[in-house]
Amino acid sequence: MIEHNYYQLMEIELYADISLVKRRYRELALLYHPDKNPNNKVAEEYFKVLTQGYNILSEPDKKSDYDDLLRNYYNRKTPQTTTRVTKDKNVELREKLKRHAENQRQRIIDEYVRAENVLSHQKRYVLSILVFCTGILICYNNWFLNFLNFNIMYIVVGSFLFGFGAYMIANIVYKRRIFKKAMSIQDIGRESGPVRLFVVLFLVTPVLFLLLMQVTKTIHLSFFYEVTVVDRVVEYNEMVTYNYFVNGEEISRQAEAIPGYDYTSKVGLRVKYSLINPNISELVTTGQLINESQ
Repeated sequence: MIEHNYYQLMEIELYADISLVKRRYRELALLYHPDKNPNNKVAEEYFKVLTQGYNILSEPDKKSDYDDLLRNYYNRKTPQTTTRVTKDKNVELREKLKRHAENQRQRIIDEYVRAENVLSHQKRYVLSILVFCTGILICYNNWFLNFLNFNIMYIVVGSFLFGFGAYMIANIVYKRRIFKKAMSIQDIGRESGPVRLFVVLFLVTPVLFLLLMQVTKTIHLSFFYEVTVVDRVVEYNEMVTYNYFVNGEEISRQAEAIPGYDYTSKVGLRVKYSLINPNISELVTTGQLINESQ
């Protein structure tokens, strides 16, 4: 089974003679040798594959066996034409497509190796995850924890970082996959996996974000809470705005109105708030508090 087209990776014509293989390998070794690209795993991986190819193509017997396998591979992929004119046109078209694919393949490898010299794949991946998480935390802190007092600029910045981080993650996965394809004998083609990854990150994360908000509120108001009186209550459009004081500071929050409950009187209403973050609170009745304590 053939895994790599070593002729393509060396940028020489198929079935080139051994002398050309040796000369081209020496040229590429000067560019991609690990000593020339320290701490670059991609260059090291590419050089390793080139060396494997050189060890095969520089030995007459091994080269002959490899060339036969390669011919059989391409013969299986090339349909037979019925007329000479059609065949000639197909051959010409295939040659153009093959040259384009080889140029594209080498460009992908060169760009990936150069990028790896600037910042490794692993570091870029970690950085993109940090950008992604930073965007979520900025939105979380300035939307949920400080609701009604949020600064819209932080929400915009957080949303941008969250979306950009998702794009970076998908882009890194995409480039890694096409690099792997460029290194192998596979056709590069289109890669839809990273697009799906971006869509999943962009659509699923807000759901997880809302779940995180609910879990945070539940934990704070179940284990780290205090109860205080309500200062003001205003009901409108099935919503309730209530105010309360914590350490001399007035805090205003919103909640859904309880159907049929009379908010004109504050009797029996209390505010349960978090001792860790007083902005996390809920409006409760004295009856609910009694039931919780029992």
